[in-house]
Amino acid sequence: MKLHELLRDIGGIANRLGTGTPFICGGTVRDKVMNKLENISDLDITTGDSSVQYLSKELAVLLGRHYSFDQNIMPDGHVSFQLGNIKIDFSSNFTVPNIDQYLSAMKVDLTDINREMFSRDFTCNALLMKLDLKTILDPTKQGIQDIRNKILRTCLDPSITMTTNKNRVVRAIYMAAKLNFNLDPTLSAWIKENPSSIKLSSAHSLSEKLNKAADHNPNKTASLLTELGLWGYIPITEKLQPLYLQQGLAK
Repeated sequence: MKLHELLRDIGGIANRLGTGTPFICGGTVRDKVMNKLENISDLDITTGDSSVQYLSKELAVLLGRHYSFDQNIMPDGHVSFQLGNIKIDFSSNFTVPNIDQYLSAMKVDLTDINREMFSRDFTCNALLMKLDLKTILDPTKQGIQDIRNKILRTCLDPSITMTTNKNRVVRAIYMAAKLNFNLDPTLSAWIKENPSSIKLSSAHSLSEKLNKAADHNPNKTASLLTELGLWGYIPITEKLQPLYLQQGLAK
């Protein structure tokens, strides 16, 4: 199935059901802004509200008439399809507790799509793209500029964003290494003041994410772990050990 046909079907189902407007979100939009989107094989779809669940169910029915595909319910409740070489994830609509309070303080409109996007980890990952693959929206009004400046910035205050998902501190290291971005000073300062927060992640998750970070950019990974004072809070894996030794921290 061709991508434009898939997107046409998603848009058609949304119109027929009267769901919220479907958008592409996540890494695909970020990569497009970075001019690194060579092909699209991983789609994240949201409507900003629970109607995305109806959208995924109706798409499954439509696709099932003509195609064989794998469908999975992920641990956070979102639905994932694997259709040939295209993976499609439908949003779980995660929102930070008390999100309305935070948005009101920021003078941000209390819409469902804003609630979801500001609940995401970093501004570079909180962009939306219409199904035309052209029109990009920036709910935080900082995402596009942060990508251009290679800055990793949380959508809300780091004390909120970094603690409402157990893997977000280690993900900051991973994303900075993968994208070769720098941490926003406010985010960097918060992690330095709360280094044990990285242990919200399990030891397995820490090892997995940090190994991947080192695969992308070992020097960036090592320097961030040192700068942020995190070496004492993470498992020193076989891949991380030479980086640890290079930092001159071993006793």
